[in-house]
Amino acid sequence: MNRLRLFLALVAVALMLGVGPSSAQEAPSGGDTPAVVVDEGAPVPIEDAWTFRYLVPTVLALSGLIVVATVVGYGVRVRGRYRVVR
Repeated sequence: MNRLRLFLALVAVALMLGVGPSSAQEAPSGGDTPAVVVDEGAPVPIEDAWTFRYLVPTVLALSGLIVVATVVGYGVRVRGRYRVVR
């Protein structure tokens, strides 16, 4: 009984993978005309994406702050520790 169930399950999987997709494909239409004709309307004004308007300036400002903090941190930690002896 278990062999029969296994065999039927394998046959069902083979049919779904083999025959199912090929029968689900649409038959090509008879003519060369498009199915839907789209009328070109008025051009839509192009706006900048939200990432360009908000994310790019934020990243630039943060990276500027990081550079300033790095320079200040270098000046306080490294340059403050060592003295030139003359």
